[in-house]
Amino acid sequence: MNRHNFAEFSEQNFDSRVMSHRGLTVIDFWSDSCVPCIQLTKVLKQLAPDLPEGVRIGTVKAEENTSLLDRFGIRSTPTLLFVKNGEVIETRTGVDRRQVLKKLVESYA
Repeated sequence: MNRHNFAEFSEQNFDSRVMSHRGLTVIDFWSDSCVPCIQLTKVLKQLAPDLPEGVRIGTVKAEENTSLLDRFGIRSTPTLLFVKNGEVIETRTGVDRRQVLKKLVESYA
């Protein structure tokens, strides 16, 4: 699955690119071996063109960024982390429908 449409966040750039961002960032914690992760990526790609201006979507590869998993209490993939103005405002696990995620993003944007 091609994830190049999304920013790629890591332990090295997470604070500067996510926690310092003024606005909403949706982070997809995913794993190569996770079928639901592939399904969620499809949903996010469908959603991306409809996002309000200033909302970012990015990914974190779980296996390569275990300190971020520990930091945010992430125990399974896929997990979406919603961060606004440097604060975690919601964490969701599993796959949601596009319309559910769209309404959620719009409510936080």
